[in-house]
Amino acid sequence: METADDDDDLKLGQASASLLSALELALPRLLWRRSETGSDHGAVHTRAKRRDLDYVIKLIEPFQGEPQLLDARLKYIVPPIVNAYLDNLQYEKPVSGSTDLPLEDAICNTLYTLCKVRGYKVIVGFFNNEARHLELILTALERTVTSPVDSETSWQVHYVLLLWLSHLLLTPFDLKSISDAQPTEAGVKGLALPSDLPPIATRCLQIGLHYLPVATKAQDAAAAMLVRLVIRPDMQRLRTGDALVDKALQALGSHEEEAHSSIYERLGPLRFLAGIASSADLARSIPDIYRTCEKLANDTQSSIVSNAVAKKLTVKILRNIAILCLRSGAAEGPLLTLFENEGVLENVIDFLLRSLGDRDTPLRYAAAKALSLIVQELDPAMGHEVIQAILDSFKEDLPRRSMTLDFRNADPLRWHGLTLALAHVLFKRTASPEQLPDIINALIAALQFEQRTSTGSSLGTNVRDAANFGIWSFSRRYTTDELLAVRTTEILYASGQTSAIQTVAIQLILSACLDPAGNIRRGSSAALQELIGRHPNQVYEGITLVQIVEYQAVGLRRRAMVMVSSKAAELHKMYWSALVDGILGWRGTGSPDVFSREAAAAALAKLSGLSGPTQSGKVISKLMDCIRDIAAGDAEKLHGFSLALALIVAEGGLESSRALWGVVDRLPEWLGNFSPRVLRSELPSAAVGLVASLCIHELAGGDVTNVPFSNIELLTERTLSRQEDFILQSIPNLARALLPLKRRAGRPLGCIGAQELCKRVAADSAKSTPGGAGRAIALGALTPLYSDGLKEEKAATAVGVLASVVTAMSVDWRVIGVRALQLAIAGSKAKDADPRLVETIAGAVHCGLNDYTIDERGDVGSLVRLQAIACANDLLRDFGRHDGTDALLILRADIARLSLEKLERVRIQAAQCREQFMPFGVHVTDLASVSGYEYFWEAMKPLRLPGGDSLLNAAVLEGCVSCAGVGAEILLQASRAAFAETLSGIDVPLLQTHMSTFAALLKRMLAENSTTHAALELLGFLLDMRIPQRLVETDFKWRNLLSMVQKSHYKSNDIPGISAAVQVYRGLADVPALRSEVLKKLIGMLGSNPYPRIRATVAEVLFIITGAEALKGRNWMAPVAQNREALLVLQRGYSPS
Repeated sequence: METADDDDDLKLGQASASLLSALELALPRLLWRRSETGSDHGAVHTRAKRRDLDYVIKLIEPFQGEPQLLDARLKYIVPPIVNAYLDNLQYEKPVSGSTDLPLEDAICNTLYTLCKVRGYKVIVGFFNNEARHLELILTALERTVTSPVDSETSWQVHYVLLLWLSHLLLTPFDLKSISDAQPTEAGVKGLALPSDLPPIATRCLQIGLHYLPVATKAQDAAAAMLVRLVIRPDMQRLRTGDALVDKALQALGSHEEEAHSSIYERLGPLRFLAGIASSADLARSIPDIYRTCEKLANDTQSSIVSNAVAKKLTVKILRNIAILCLRSGAAEGPLLTLFENEGVLENVIDFLLRSLGDRDTPLRYAAAKALSLIVQELDPAMGHEVIQAILDSFKEDLPRRSMTLDFRNADPLRWHGLTLALAHVLFKRTASPEQLPDIINALIAALQFEQRTSTGSSLGTNVRDAANFGIWSFSRRYTTDELLAVRTTEILYASGQTSAIQTVAIQLILSACLDPAGNIRRGSSAALQELIGRHPNQVYEGITLVQIVEYQAVGLRRRAMVMVSSKAAELHKMYWSALVDGILGWRGTGSPDVFSREAAAAALAKLSGLSGPTQSGKVISKLMDCIRDIAAGDAEKLHGFSLALALIVAEGGLESSRALWGVVDRLPEWLGNFSPRVLRSELPSAAVGLVASLCIHELAGGDVTNVPFSNIELLTERTLSRQEDFILQSIPNLARALLPLKRRAGRPLGCIGAQELCKRVAADSAKSTPGGAGRAIALGALTPLYSDGLKEEKAATAVGVLASVVTAMSVDWRVIGVRALQLAIAGSKAKDADPRLVETIAGAVHCGLNDYTIDERGDVGSLVRLQAIACANDLLRDFGRHDGTDALLILRADIARLSLEKLERVRIQAAQCREQFMPFGVHVTDLASVSGYEYFWEAMKPLRLPGGDSLLNAAVLEGCVSCAGVGAEILLQASRAAFAETLSGIDVPLLQTHMSTFAALLKRMLAENSTTHAALELLGFLLDMRIPQRLVETDFKWRNLLSMVQKSHYKSNDIPGISAAVQVYRGLADVPALRSEVLKKLIGMLGSNPYPRIRATVAEVLFIITGAEALKGRNWMAPVAQNREALLVLQRGYSPS
């Protein structure tokens, strides 16, 4: 289910200013000490607090979806971080700490996060590029290489420093003039370097080759740094790149080396070669690189073939080589020889076309982009041929004459690659205007591409995304005249539109309003905005359309389908027609999920009501045509169509119901035996809704001769026997519409008759399964209609049966019983109600509010309590004139008790009811509003009022046992603090009254065999707070309380409960009249309780009370016989004779 909270990017746009402001304030705290001289900041930290770093990263990461929002403030964010790092390099690395980390790690983590969010090319542009820092950064990198294996240094440090070093290598000065510091190791293993190579270059090579095979992002940065190094003019003169290329080719071409290396050791050389292949300065190495990569691309045994990243790099290398060959022209050299003798261009294009259907998405992206770049370098005729090859591949799956698309046999991976390739060539404007008709046809088809796996997963989202990019591209790159030159007769999907631009606009409207994927809807909205903005006055009501189908509005699907589509349809009939047809397709009523079909049905109902009965008739006619052509087993589409018909009829958009009753005749066939697929589709609910709407329509019209009562009776009987919740929700409307219709037609009530329903409900509710729950729901809905209100014999019988269901054996039936009673209340008025029936309902609801059934599923009684709270809410709202009845007073007390319940969902619902119908000074909004000290203080207010309602006070005390007895620590702290404050602030007589009530509550729990653990825990807490001890001088019946505590653990095996009782004894020992009896009981437990843990607890309590030396130095968890002597000493000293 979608909510307005799903508009995350809208929230980010609104919050971006505050996030950036907080980021600029948080960075100084992370980087520098406080200034003591009045300057902006003090000295740089040597270590950073981890929480400060986490906070900074938390502020940056939300911009992942909208990184451009960072741009305006980057110049204030990145340079201070860079300067702090340069300052930090002046200090020695500090000793490791447990809760913080080196500042170097914190800075590089921050910079890496910025690179990840905004792109490393943008962030690196803010790095300091002064040549004097090259030695510093290189030394810092060398320190990471020589640091111990267990060093704290993170891979983000390597990555950021390698990027920085690569940036610094742009310096125009020769490297030998920058530094003459010698490397720690002479040369590079396996690499023949010139003797006059500057030492700093050797050090860079050592660093780069060290990080080239690593399995982190540092590999990317190392490869970029090595490329930047070898293409420098001073390094080219020394032919440093030749040796490095030979080493990389050797690593890739050796099968023996492949067997003993990981894939990352081969990805590194590929990344390096991809950079080299884009440089014409090293053209002499290109032929060898091409032959090696071509061999790898065709070697099915190589590990590279199974790795998406490696294949993507191979595509990039071959692309760069092809482009270099094309740009070399007629210039003599190795590139021209390679181009002429080895057919580089043809081979590369063929490989790229094949790669468009590869299973790996990164490869398809790379191949599509590569084709566009190569076509851009070709002469127009050859480029036309390549694009035509792409279009011909599309035509294999496009319809020849029909407008109906069938993608069942299409390859979604291939379609994605082909669509991407078209989008890229359009973005480069390399497709000729003569090819636009075929291109538009292909893109419109791709915009509707959808396949489903056997498990229901979508396979077409990326195809439609690429189609949006393609339409956006040709909207941007081609002129209005070029697009208007495309005849609509050449567009397969033009139906009456005057131009290709208008046709494409309509398809984008459909996609933006109806597509199931949010990013596709928004992409289509952006493409529509581009199309209308670049080609003004070509789309009908274009500006208004852009304002309606805007990026944020289509973010939520239901809003896009219902609200946006209806506003767009109001602009012109062609938009209305296209949207209606689109909603009747796979993106609307044919959607695989119930939520989308419900939205589609609502959208059709809204569209049908835009232009009165005429348009409604057209929509209904289209729906009837769809229903006639559909198979009975296609439950999902039948659900969408039936629900749409039901909503249209309910909106009053039906003139004659004769044709629709024919649909009702087919409903039993569609529902069959309620197979799992039918139930998952929620078709029964739509069918019931359709019948209910038609019954209401017939009642308004007065003619009932067309109604097929026999089929309705069959459908109703079968529906009432079900128990699924979505069916139960639709039954009340059907029952309330069918009863007066049958009465008007003079038909017997049949399965909805009072006697029949009461009989069947009484029999069904005695079973352990909820089959037939629909009858109870129907009985509840019809109870006030049998006798025009809650009165007379039929209503009394129905209420009696439903009240008995609330005490059924099955919890599910008890929930249904309360739910049915709520329907009986909702359909009646207070003036038409018999007070005796109201009391009967209130008594049943009271039973539901006290249902604490627990089974293997947990507290299943809470389901009954929740439903009973909802019913009590309606009862108190609609029958206020019965305020004086005992039953309703009891309900108020129950609600007060449940507003203090431990279970959160029960507490919040009861609190909302209490706020509405009882004096309550708390505004309940969410869970937090019913979980704090202030809430519990207000909820316990009746306990502080002298002369209050004893029934209400007892209920509040019982609620305190629930929330303040046992539970989550946060809940206990808040509720116990409020309870202790409440009882501490009242006078002694009122406290005595409450403690007597508490003792009576404990007695009732024992009589009902309820667990007393929570009550004992709360009593122990009160005794610890010395609140009951205020009654020592009164006539409070302490012995009765002691007797209840003793009975609570008599022959009990509830160890937590026994332990709680022992703690109560510790407090009761402070009462002089009970001390000797308490000591006798505790000593007896010490010698007889079978649980070692309890004996140890008893010994601790006895020592606290008596301080007896005999208790010390003993293992009281050992068998009792081992401590017999100590027990005798205790008995002689403390037990009364």
